[in-house]
Amino acid sequence: MKKAAAFLLSVLLIAGILTFTGCTPGGDSSQQDTQPPSSADSSAASEANAKPAYALRNKGDMEQKRGVYYEIFVRSFADSDGDGTGDFNGVTAKLDYLKELGVDGIWLMPINESDSYHGYDVTDYYAVNSDYGTEDDFKKMLEEAHKRDIKVIMDFVINHTSNNHPWFRDSKKADGKYRDYYTWVTEDDPDFDSSDRSPWGSQEWHKSGGGYFFGMFSSGMPDLNYSNEEVRSEVKAAAKKWLELGVDGFRLDAAMHIFGDNENKHIKSQLEENLEWWNEFAIACEEVNPDVYLVGEAWQGSETLAEYAQPFDTKFDFAFEETLMQAIKSESTIHSTSKSLAGFLEDVQNQHYEADSKYIDGVFGTNHDQNRIMSQTFSEEQARLVANIYLTLDGNPYIYYGEEIGMQGEKPDERIREPFKWTADGSGMDTDWEDMLSNETTPALSEQLEDEGSMYHYYKKLISVRKNSEALSKGKFKAIDAGSDDVMAYSRVSDSQTVYAVHNFTDEKVTVKLPEAKGGKVLFTSSGKGELSGDTITLGAYASILVEK
Repeated sequence: MKKAAAFLLSVLLIAGILTFTGCTPGGDSSQQDTQPPSSADSSAASEANAKPAYALRNKGDMEQKRGVYYEIFVRSFADSDGDGTGDFNGVTAKLDYLKELGVDGIWLMPINESDSYHGYDVTDYYAVNSDYGTEDDFKKMLEEAHKRDIKVIMDFVINHTSNNHPWFRDSKKADGKYRDYYTWVTEDDPDFDSSDRSPWGSQEWHKSGGGYFFGMFSSGMPDLNYSNEEVRSEVKAAAKKWLELGVDGFRLDAAMHIFGDNENKHIKSQLEENLEWWNEFAIACEEVNPDVYLVGEAWQGSETLAEYAQPFDTKFDFAFEETLMQAIKSESTIHSTSKSLAGFLEDVQNQHYEADSKYIDGVFGTNHDQNRIMSQTFSEEQARLVANIYLTLDGNPYIYYGEEIGMQGEKPDERIREPFKWTADGSGMDTDWEDMLSNETTPALSEQLEDEGSMYHYYKKLISVRKNSEALSKGKFKAIDAGSDDVMAYSRVSDSQTVYAVHNFTDEKVTVKLPEAKGGKVLFTSSGKGELSGDTITLGAYASILVEK
């Protein structure tokens, strides 16, 4: 990208003239796992500062929850039986690959029984998806992961169910046993307004029989009614089942919408109701596993949403991720007229720690709801720059499967969830439930293993550098003013070590002074494109350097 064009794009972004759709719903909302804006939660944020009247969870040892995590869409990952669909036994067969890469934990996208390809509309919270194998297969996968010291968390989609869930089918009867498991209203109900729309404009009240039910995401995903104690008890019981089976925790979908904007107009504070529920849920989980790891999806554009740091061990840092990707595209580290990208992240993380000191940030490049890194950036060098940053930040990095081999993909969702490319000819447990339209030219892992300059080896080296550095693994983040809008700089500081990270966001060579790094040892550079001489750092296009002192 030309410098002038990069500058113009940066200005437009800051002015709010341009937006990017990596985190916004696209296509059929019934096939999306989305986290849209929620104005009610935002306006109620100040109420969370008061001491709550409900019990708060007592988080366990946070240090043992740290690590590099890897997000897996089981359907696309590895096929053990040749039917074209990924399965639990396929994941088990690839655990050694993940261990070699440096992964400490895996997050499985929905594995409960579902009648959709993606699984974000559950039909049975107590059963595994039969497409992926049996419960015994799942238990074997858990056992083998734990033998390798790899933790396993599963997506738990409890804001809504499928409209084919037996609960919902029964609830459509006015006298059904499960009627109150969902929010049903008539046209005379004060909560009902036919004009209610989700933040992306879709209808939220859906007519069925003589009434209407609430489904924020679609009519195929009716929201559960958490004002009903039986619903709360049922969901907690299902969670305990999986924890007793050996799961280490949950990634909790749509965490802000348990009590939604238009679903519960009579509730005084939706934020407080959400936080109370998540503490109740966490306490129930801790009865089975005191060290359960709970990861929340609380997503409202670039807002921090620090209140959700308290009930969760980790919250995905969408605020920084969205800002990072905009900065990469604009080739400028200026977040606003007064904040650098590093300064913005420091503010975000400080807000999280002020909300709860026992918190581990969830940092990432992209996930299953967003266009892949290689499809958002203009070159592989820029894609590597994204990795250089999110794999050296404070928190737990989350790698979306396939990013380590440079997989591509842009919405609709099927295109960003294509099969992992193990081999060029499909012979390495490659799935084929979906074609490889976006990744026909992506080098397969089998090829990249033989190429020391490949994306795979780059990720593996970067992960190793992180894991072998106390500062990079668990040190605190501190923004540094590098004196240039082209450069992002920060330190990671632990009790025994400091590491300085400097990143060039442009396609031109840059030189910056960093007195703190003088006399330091270079831990990592981007393919030899970074140099330290005295207190002067020189970086090639899109290059990074890590210096230890």
